[in-house]
Parts: sequence; C-alpha cells; structure tokens
Amino acid sequence: MTELTTAQINPQSQRLLQNIAAAYEFNLPTLSLAAVVFSLGKLTVYAAGDRDFFVYSACAVVISQLLLVASLLILGRFVSRLQIGVLRATVVVAMILLLNIAGTILFEAILRSWNLEPISQTMFQRAISLAFATFIYLGFGWVFQVLGGNLNQVGLAKRLLADLSRKQLEITREIRDARTFSIREISLEIQSTLGTLDNYAASSSLNQSVKNEIDELQTNLQEIDFRVNQIASGFPGPVRMPKINSKLRYSFSGIISSSTKPNSSLTRLISVVSFFGFCSWLSYYMNELHAAFWGITLSALSYCIFFCYEKYLAPRLLRQVLIIRIFAFELVVVSYLFFWLLILGYFAGDDFGAYTAALAYAAIPFIFFNGGAVLGGVVISSLDQREELTIQASLLRQDLAKLEQIRSDEDKVWKSLFAGDIALSPTTASVILRDSTMATDNQQVLSAIRNVNSLWNSVLKKISNTT
Repeated sequence: MTELTTAQINPQSQRLLQNIAAAYEFNLPTLSLAAVVFSLGKLTVYAAGDRDFFVYSACAVVISQLLLVASLLILGRFVSRLQIGVLRATVVVAMILLLNIAGTILFEAILRSWNLEPISQTMFQRAISLAFATFIYLGFGWVFQVLGGNLNQVGLAKRLLADLSRKQLEITREIRDARTFSIREISLEIQSTLGTLDNYAASSSLNQSVKNEIDELQTNLQEIDFRVNQIASGFPGPVRMPKINSKLRYSFSGIISSSTKPNSSLTRLISVVSFFGFCSWLSYYMNELHAAFWGITLSALSYCIFFCYEKYLAPRLLRQVLIIRIFAFELVVVSYLFFWLLILGYFAGDDFGAYTAALAYAAIPFIFFNGGAVLGGVVISSLDQREELTIQASLLRQDLAKLEQIRSDEDKVWKSLFAGDIALSPTTASVILRDSTMATDNQQVLSAIRNVNSLWNSVLKKISNTT
C-alpha cells in the first residue's frame, strides 16, 4: 500500500486512513463475506412476503451482489495502483458507496424485469441501508487488515526465530569444535607428562624434594583433568533446531476458546449493528425521527449490556471450562436477541406476522454476533501466537548472549594455550619435562620440574576461568 505523504496528518489519523484504504478492502474473502452479510440483511426485508416473491428476490440479490463483488475486485486493483496519497480513503469509501447504490438499482431493476415490484423505501431507509453496507465492507476490510498484519508479524517472528536458532546451532558447534580440539590436546599433554614422570620415577632414585615436586605436579594434572572434564560435560549440550511451522495453524478449539475471551471491539460492533438494525426495521413502522431516536436508545442499551458482560462476566468465566464459557456467551446473545425480537415485534404491530418477520430479522445479528466473536478469536489467536513467538525469541536471544560469552571466554583461553606465548603452552611443559628427565643431575631435574609445575599451574588458572 502506498504510504500517505501529507505531513499535516497526525500518526493516529494516518493509521486510520491507511486501515480504511487498505488493499484488504478489495480482496475476495473480504468482499464475499461483506456481500453475504449485506444480502442476508436485505432479504430479511422480504421475509414477510409470499414464498415466490422471496425466492425471486433472493435470486436478484445473488445476481446483483455477484456483479458488485466482481466490480469492486476489478476497480479495487486499479485504485490500489494509484499514487493518490490521502485521497485513497476518500476514493475507497466513494467507490463502495457508488457501487452499492448501483447494486441496489440493479437489484430493483432485476425484480421489475421479472414483473415484481420491489418494496418501496424512503430516502432515510436507503441512507441507513447504504451506511450499513459501507460499514460492513469497511469493517471486514479492517478486520482482514488487522489479521493480515498479525499474520505478517507472526511470519516475521517465525523467520527471526529460525535465524536465531540457526545462529545458536552454529555458535554451539563452534564451541564444541574448539573444545574438542583443545581438550584433546591438553589431555594428550597430560598423559604424556604423567608417562614421563612414571618412567623417570621407575628408572631413577628420587630425593625428597624431587618427590614433592612430582606429587604437586601430579595433583595439578589431576585437577586440570577434572576441570577439563567439567568443561566437556557442561553447557552447552546438544542443541536441536526447534520445529517451526511455515504456515500459521489454528485449532478449532483454540479459536473458539479465544473467541470467549474479553473483547471490547465486539461490544462496539454489536452496538453499531444494533443501531443500523433497529433504525432500518423501525423505519417501516414509524417516522424517521422516532426510528433514529429508538435506534440510538436501543443501541446504547445494547452497548451497556455487552459492556457489562465483557467487563465483568467474561474475565471470571476464563477460569471455567470452554463449554461453560460458550454457553454463557450464547445465553447472553440469545437473551439479548429475544429482547430485540420483542421490541421489533411490538413496534411492528404486535401480531404473529410481525413477530415472524422480526424473528427472521433477528437471525441476522445472531449470525453477525457469533461470526464477529469467531473472527475476534482468530485475531486474538494470532496475537497470542505472535506473543508466544516473541517470548521464545527473547529467551533465545538470552541463550545466544550466554553462548557468545562462553565462546569469547573459551577462545581467549584456548588461544592463550595454543596460539599465544609458546613458552607457556602445555606442549612446551611436556617437552621441558621430557628433556630434563634425561639428565642425571637431580638438581637440574628439580629445577625443570618446578618450571613445569609453574607452567601447568598457569594452565590450571586459565582453565579455571571457564568453569
């Protein structure tokens, strides 16, 4: 989507305009769902008529909505390529309005072509219907915008987690390779030194000073060997790449569970749908001003009912099993729609026919409310997965920091032993000891063993820094 270029717009307004004018307004799932909801709402107006009229009107709605969706798909692709900045939102809304007007005209023209007269509507009723249709199309576009953004972030988080995991594996392998080489070399030099001492002790008569130095050297070598084994068996152990699914997968139970969590957006959605629904239906039985008044009043009451549910009841139900949470939500929805049915039936004439038509009209919000809850569950599930991946990435970064520190500390030790001053390496100590034991002068041997002891003490101190 092209970024907005006007500098005077504040960030919140800019994000709102971007959401309204997103490319999601013109994708097939968005338009199809919006068309289905709008079609159901239109058909309820004809539900009280005879069966044949309802069938013909249903066919006319299907034809007009298919052409409307196709037109929006084609024109939407054209609009999405235009470099029009902040005008994009205006163009999108105007396009939806104009094409819905054209769809209504086409629907009525199809009925007339079949020698059926459409139900007459006032300008107020047409305005409410058009506003509701625009709200549906923009609402589904906004939902898909949010869901698409969450899915993109989930995808980015998965790729980040995969990159961090590969880096963790690489660092761990480097640490193990360096340890394998260095520990093997140290162990070989220890065995060489111990073998030299054993051979020297078996072939020569040792004075007490030489024995003491040899005992101290053997003790140091045992301590170094113990420390080396600690390093070899310590962190990091074997590391496996975590299995990360390339596609986002949802379980049905997970989505349903998420749909029963507190959701303030659902409360606002229900109040808006209630306003359009009450205004549209009541406008057939009272003047426009009274219909608007009762629509606003009943919409505010709807908001209060579901606000109390989402604020106070839903959080407490989270501790209950899923079936109880679903039952509680459906009980609130059905109770509210029963109230909706009574109000609509009462204003429509308080007879069986009026209640039958009102029942058909009340079925739409039942589908809408439950569908909104499920869509909210999908959005919440994507948010939860994003949060989970973010936590995993944070923990993985901490592990990487530890591995980096281990690699840095151990590299310094291994380099100082085998790539630093050669005079202080274990190899030099082994050579000095082997050469000195070939001499017959005990004093010279004593001096050499002391130097060797000093070298191995230095090795022990360096190794101790890594354990």
